[in-house]
Amino acid sequence: MGFFIDKHHRRKSSMSVTAFFAALVDLCVFGALYWTLSEPLYRSVTIGGETASTVVHGVIIALLGTAICCLQFLLRDKRIAPYGFAGLAVVLVMFYIGAAFLDQDVRTNMLWLITLFGLLPVLVGNAVAWSIFALLKHRNPQLVARRKTLQEELREAAKETAAKKGRSTAQESAPKAQASTPPAASPATPPTAPAAQDAALFGPEGAGGPMSGRSEQEEAMLLYMDDDDDEANDH
Repeated sequence: MGFFIDKHHRRKSSMSVTAFFAALVDLCVFGALYWTLSEPLYRSVTIGGETASTVVHGVIIALLGTAICCLQFLLRDKRIAPYGFAGLAVVLVMFYIGAAFLDQDVRTNMLWLITLFGLLPVLVGNAVAWSIFALLKHRNPQLVARRKTLQEELREAAKETAAKKGRSTAQESAPKAQASTPPAASPATPPTAPAAQDAALFGPEGAGGPMSGRSEQEEAMLLYMDDDDDEANDH
């Protein structure tokens, strides 16, 4: 675990690996510019002697390459660009160390070439990149946040997992709650009025017509009188 966790129980940053690859990208950019622009600049730009012209050519290529490599500031992590130029300085030192082990007759020429093609990009690039990074950090102090410990990262990850599970559980329980809700009861049919029932059974007289106000005796007398009229008609 020592390869991944430091003594403060914080996860080691991968910025060193990122800076190494950024330095390789910067090295490729400057190499491509030297490959393509050295001859055109030698033909078109001549200032003073040969040494002065060579220095001017190196400054032009260093400025152009720095402008291209500073596009790394468009990335989310603003430290990549300055750390990449810092890594480029480390690569330059490695070239110097490698050249020191060469033979005496080759060492001088190699050191001159390394200085000619490598020193100006490193100096100009680091000066510009770190200045831009300092300006961005001044405007936004939270640009480089404090590194969290492993326990803090695990705690935050556990909280995010619990929140996601809670949201998924709520989404799953919502359709079940809707399905278990009983449908709304339909309005009950109003009961039929007694007068309407009487009208359906006994006709208009039983439903409160003109004959409904007579007593039982009057009804019996009318019935008897009707029987007498029928007998008289028969005779």
